Amino acid sequence: MVTSGAYPLRRTPTQDRANRQVERILDAACAEVVERGYDGASTSGIAKRAEIAVGSVYRYFPDKRSLIQAIERRNQARYTETVRSRLADVASWRAAVDITMATFREMHRTDPGFRAVVLSGLGDPDLETQPGEYDDQHAAEFAELLTERFGAQDNRNFRLAVTTSIAMGEALAHLADRLSEAEAEYVLAQGLPAIYSLLAPYFPV
Repeated sequence: MVTSGAYPLRRTPTQDRANRQVERILDAACAEVVERGYDGASTSGIAKRAEIAVGSVYRYFPDKRSLIQAIERRNQARYTETVRSRLADVASWRAAVDITMATFREMHRTDPGFRAVVLSGLGDPDLETQPGEYDDQHAAEFAELLTERFGAQDNRNFRLAVTTSIAMGEALAHLADRLSEAEAEYVLAQGLPAIYSLLAPYFPV
Protein backbone atom coordinates (compact mmCIF):
# COMPACT_ATOMS: atom_id res chain seq x y z
CA MET A 1 0.00 0.00 0.00
CA VAL A 2 1.31 3.46 -0.92
CA THR A 3 1.48 5.87 2.01
CA SER A 4 1.26 9.65 1.92
CA GLY A 5 5.06 9.70 2.26
CA ALA A 6 5.15 9.08 -1.50
CA TYR A 7 4.10 12.70 -2.14
CA PRO A 8 4.48 16.08 -0.39
CA LEU A 9 1.60 17.53 1.60
CA ARG A 10 0.95 20.93 3.12
CA ARG A 11 0.51 19.13 6.43
CA THR A 12 1.82 15.64 7.20
CA PRO A 13 -0.77 13.26 8.67
CA THR A 14 0.40 11.64 11.87
CA GLN A 15 -2.32 9.04 12.38
CA ASP A 16 -3.73 6.21 10.27
CA ARG A 17 -7.10 7.95 10.21
CA ALA A 18 -5.54 11.07 8.69
CA ASN A 19 -3.62 8.97 6.14
CA ARG A 20 -6.88 7.31 5.12
CA GLN A 21 -8.48 10.75 4.75
CA VAL A 22 -5.70 11.90 2.42
CA GLU A 23 -6.16 8.77 0.28
CA ARG A 24 -9.91 9.41 0.19
CA ILE A 25 -9.29 12.99 -0.98
CA LEU A 26 -7.01 11.76 -3.79
CA ASP A 27 -9.51 9.09 -4.86
CA ALA A 28 -12.26 11.72 -4.91
CA ALA A 29 -10.06 14.08 -6.94
CA CYS A 30 -9.46 11.32 -9.49
CA ALA A 31 -13.19 10.69 -9.86
CA GLU A 32 -13.95 14.41 -10.09
CA VAL A 33 -11.38 15.07 -12.84
CA VAL A 34 -12.31 11.96 -14.83
CA GLU A 35 -16.01 12.93 -14.74
CA ARG A 36 -15.81 16.73 -15.02
CA GLY A 37 -12.37 17.44 -16.50
CA TYR A 38 -9.63 19.44 -14.83
CA ASP A 39 -11.22 22.85 -15.47
CA GLY A 40 -14.66 21.67 -14.32
CA ALA A 41 -13.40 19.94 -11.19
CA SER A 42 -13.74 21.94 -7.97
CA THR A 43 -12.36 21.62 -4.49
CA SER A 44 -15.88 21.70 -3.11
CA GLY A 45 -16.88 18.88 -5.46
CA ILE A 46 -13.86 16.84 -4.38
CA ALA A 47 -14.71 17.43 -0.72
CA LYS A 48 -18.30 16.35 -1.34
CA ARG A 49 -17.19 13.13 -3.02
CA ALA A 50 -14.79 12.43 -0.17
CA GLU A 51 -17.57 13.22 2.35
CA ILE A 52 -15.44 15.70 4.24
CA ALA A 53 -15.38 19.47 4.78
CA VAL A 54 -13.67 21.67 2.17
CA GLY A 55 -11.30 22.87 4.88
CA SER A 56 -10.02 19.32 5.28
CA VAL A 57 -8.93 19.31 1.63
CA TYR A 58 -7.08 22.62 2.03
CA ARG A 59 -5.42 21.30 5.15
CA TYR A 60 -3.33 19.02 2.92
CA PHE A 61 -3.52 20.53 -0.58
CA PRO A 62 -3.44 24.26 -1.40
CA ASP A 63 -5.02 23.88 -4.87
CA LYS A 64 -6.07 21.47 -7.64
CA ARG A 65 -2.63 21.42 -9.23
CA SER A 66 -1.07 20.16 -6.00
CA LEU A 67 -3.74 17.45 -5.90
CA ILE A 68 -2.87 16.30 -9.41
CA GLN A 69 0.83 16.35 -8.52
CA ALA A 70 0.08 14.10 -5.54
CA ILE A 71 -1.94 11.76 -7.76
CA GLU A 72 0.99 11.54 -10.21
CA ARG A 73 3.43 10.73 -7.42
CA ARG A 74 1.04 8.14 -6.01
CA ASN A 75 0.70 6.65 -9.50
CA GLN A 76 4.45 6.33 -9.77
CA ALA A 77 4.76 4.67 -6.36
CA ARG A 78 1.97 2.21 -7.15
CA TYR A 79 3.45 1.44 -10.54
CA THR A 80 6.91 0.81 -9.10
CA GLU A 81 5.52 -1.50 -6.41
CA THR A 82 3.46 -3.46 -8.94
CA VAL A 83 6.36 -3.85 -11.40
CA ARG A 84 8.77 -5.02 -8.69
CA SER A 85 6.24 -7.60 -7.51
CA ARG A 86 5.62 -8.93 -11.03
CA LEU A 87 9.31 -9.12 -11.86
CA ALA A 88 10.14 -11.28 -8.82
CA ASP A 89 10.33 -14.50 -10.87
CA VAL A 90 11.21 -13.14 -14.32
CA ALA A 91 14.18 -14.90 -15.93
CA SER A 92 15.27 -12.44 -18.67
CA TRP A 93 15.64 -8.70 -19.10
CA ARG A 94 13.53 -8.75 -22.27
CA ALA A 95 10.67 -10.30 -20.29
CA ALA A 96 11.20 -7.55 -17.71
CA VAL A 97 10.74 -4.93 -20.43
CA ASP A 98 7.58 -6.69 -21.65
CA ILE A 99 6.08 -6.87 -18.16
CA THR A 100 6.94 -3.25 -17.44
CA MET A 101 5.17 -2.19 -20.63
CA ALA A 102 2.16 -4.42 -19.95
CA THR A 103 1.84 -3.08 -16.40
CA PHE A 104 1.94 0.52 -17.60
CA ARG A 105 -0.80 -0.16 -20.16
CA GLU A 106 -2.92 -2.06 -17.66
CA MET A 107 -2.74 0.64 -15.00
CA HIS A 108 -3.30 3.38 -17.56
CA ARG A 109 -6.53 1.65 -18.63
CA THR A 110 -7.85 0.57 -15.23
CA ASP A 111 -6.51 2.95 -12.56
CA PRO A 112 -8.56 6.19 -12.24
CA GLY A 113 -5.45 7.97 -11.00
CA PHE A 114 -3.66 7.44 -14.31
CA ARG A 115 -6.72 8.60 -16.26
CA ALA A 116 -7.11 11.65 -14.04
CA VAL A 117 -3.59 12.88 -14.79
CA VAL A 118 -4.06 12.40 -18.55
CA LEU A 119 -7.48 14.04 -18.59
CA SER A 120 -6.28 16.97 -16.51
CA GLY A 121 -4.48 18.29 -19.56
CA LEU A 122 -1.35 18.69 -17.43
CA GLY A 123 1.50 16.70 -18.92
CA ASP A 124 4.34 15.59 -16.68
CA PRO A 125 6.50 18.69 -17.36
CA ASP A 126 3.69 20.92 -16.03
CA LEU A 127 3.37 18.81 -12.90
CA GLU A 128 7.06 18.54 -12.13
CA THR A 129 8.68 20.66 -9.45
CA GLN A 130 11.99 20.24 -11.28
CA PRO A 131 12.71 19.10 -14.89
CA GLY A 132 12.72 15.33 -15.35
CA GLU A 133 11.35 14.62 -11.89
CA TYR A 134 9.12 11.70 -12.88
CA ASP A 135 10.93 10.12 -15.82
CA ASP A 136 14.36 10.43 -14.17
CA GLN A 137 13.18 8.71 -11.00
CA HIS A 138 11.50 5.94 -12.98
CA ALA A 139 14.61 5.48 -15.14
CA ALA A 140 16.88 5.27 -12.09
CA GLU A 141 14.66 2.64 -10.45
CA PHE A 142 14.42 0.53 -13.62
CA ALA A 143 18.17 0.82 -14.33
CA GLU A 144 18.97 -0.38 -10.82
CA LEU A 145 16.59 -3.31 -11.18
CA LEU A 146 18.11 -4.34 -14.54
CA THR A 147 21.61 -4.07 -13.07
CA GLU A 148 20.85 -6.03 -9.91
CA ARG A 149 18.71 -8.74 -11.50
CA PHE A 150 20.20 -9.20 -14.97
CA GLY A 151 23.78 -7.95 -14.76
CA ALA A 152 23.46 -4.86 -16.94
CA GLN A 153 26.63 -2.79 -17.25
CA ASP A 154 25.71 0.30 -15.25
CA ASN A 155 27.19 3.50 -16.65
CA ARG A 156 26.05 6.89 -17.91
CA ASN A 157 25.23 5.62 -21.39
CA PHE A 158 23.19 2.76 -19.96
CA ARG A 159 21.20 5.22 -17.82
CA LEU A 160 20.54 7.34 -20.92
CA ALA A 161 19.46 4.24 -22.85
CA VAL A 162 17.02 3.32 -20.07
CA THR A 163 15.61 6.86 -20.01
CA THR A 164 15.20 6.75 -23.79
CA SER A 165 13.55 3.32 -23.65
CA ILE A 166 11.05 4.56 -21.06
CA ALA A 167 10.11 7.55 -23.22
CA MET A 168 9.71 5.23 -26.22
CA GLY A 169 7.69 2.74 -24.18
CA GLU A 170 5.29 5.39 -22.90
CA ALA A 171 4.78 6.73 -26.43
CA LEU A 172 4.12 3.19 -27.72
CA ALA A 173 1.66 2.51 -24.90
CA HIS A 174 -0.29 5.72 -25.52
CA LEU A 175 -0.44 4.99 -29.25
CA ALA A 176 -1.48 1.36 -28.74
CA ASP A 177 -4.32 2.40 -26.41
CA ARG A 178 -5.81 4.59 -29.15
CA LEU A 179 -5.92 1.72 -31.66
CA SER A 180 -7.89 -1.47 -32.17
CA GLU A 181 -6.52 -4.61 -30.55
CA ALA A 182 -5.03 -5.90 -33.81
CA GLU A 183 -3.42 -2.54 -34.59
CA ALA A 184 -2.09 -2.26 -31.04
CA GLU A 185 -0.46 -5.68 -31.34
CA TYR A 186 1.21 -4.58 -34.60
CA VAL A 187 2.53 -1.35 -33.05
CA LEU A 188 3.95 -3.18 -30.04
CA ALA A 189 5.45 -5.93 -32.22
CA GLN A 190 7.29 -3.24 -34.22
CA GLY A 191 8.22 -1.03 -31.29
CA LEU A 192 9.41 -3.43 -28.59
CA PRO A 193 12.33 -4.83 -30.65
CA ALA A 194 13.61 -1.25 -31.02
CA ILE A 195 13.68 -0.96 -27.22
CA TYR A 196 15.45 -4.34 -26.95
CA SER A 197 18.08 -3.17 -29.46
CA LEU A 198 18.67 -0.01 -27.48
CA LEU A 199 19.31 -1.90 -24.23
CA ALA A 200 20.93 -5.12 -25.48
CA PRO A 201 24.55 -3.84 -25.69
CA TYR A 202 24.63 -3.38 -21.91
CA PHE A 203 23.79 -7.00 -20.97
CA PRO A 204 26.03 -10.06 -20.86
CA VAL A 205 25.85 -12.15 -24.03
